[in-house]
Amino acid sequence: MNKILLTILFAIVLFSCNDEKPKDTVAPNQKVAEIPDAIKTMIDAAKKDAGNTDLKLKIVTSLDSLGFHKEALTKLDELITKDSLNNNFWLQRGLICKQTGDTVAAIKAFKYSAKIYPTPTSMMELANLYAETKNPLALSISKQLLEMNPGGDYNAQAYLLAGIYYAKIGDKNNALTFYNKSITEDFHFSEAYLEKGYLLYNDKKYADALKNFTQLTQVNQTLADGYYWQAKCLEALNDNANSIKMYQKAVQLDTTIKEAAKAIERLSK
Repeated sequence: MNKILLTILFAIVLFSCNDEKPKDTVAPNQKVAEIPDAIKTMIDAAKKDAGNTDLKLKIVTSLDSLGFHKEALTKLDELITKDSLNNNFWLQRGLICKQTGDTVAAIKAFKYSAKIYPTPTSMMELANLYAETKNPLALSISKQLLEMNPGGDYNAQAYLLAGIYYAKIGDKNNALTFYNKSITEDFHFSEAYLEKGYLLYNDKKYADALKNFTQLTQVNQTLADGYYWQAKCLEALNDNANSIKMYQKAVQLDTTIKEAAKAIERLSK
């Protein structure tokens, strides 16, 4: 699968909040105390070169990555004011709003982006937020992705998004059906395994969830979350010895999973 699409979908899945998921697998952006001089220099340069859109977008990206979301949006809105039909500007605005938790503004931005030019990225981002807010339009966009790409390039992503919607509204059977379709389309699609596993785990189907997460680590041996959730399943099945081993494996791959470290200490007593 295209690496860019995997990155996009991984971000989508991390953002989705259905049921229990690890809370400490990714360290949050830490906003520095003041905008760095390097960015201030870029801002001054952009004032002198008003037509340098690439530089201005670089400023937006830099501010956003350091946690200056408000400042990034201000700079981005300046670009949108001058070119309101640039679908990429609206896409970037949606991504920043999503990070800040402003779902309404993010949906609005993604809708504008997709209306101007319906790229798979803008459509998937919009469908994800519709799924998160239990809006059935998520299914309509999923269907559009399937229809506009007869080669099947986005089938796995489309099925995943439909699954997330069904999981959100509590339709577990349909959710599992679409997660399985997603995995069938792309056997290496980690995000589909994760969503399927979360659903099974929270439904207390620990043995089935364990099998799913084991399959995940077979296709992606470096994904710490796969081992973390194997450990949780094993712990729920009272297999503490093997649970500790999986927690240790998760920590070895990702030291930011604090819950895994706490579990090792708890189970080792």
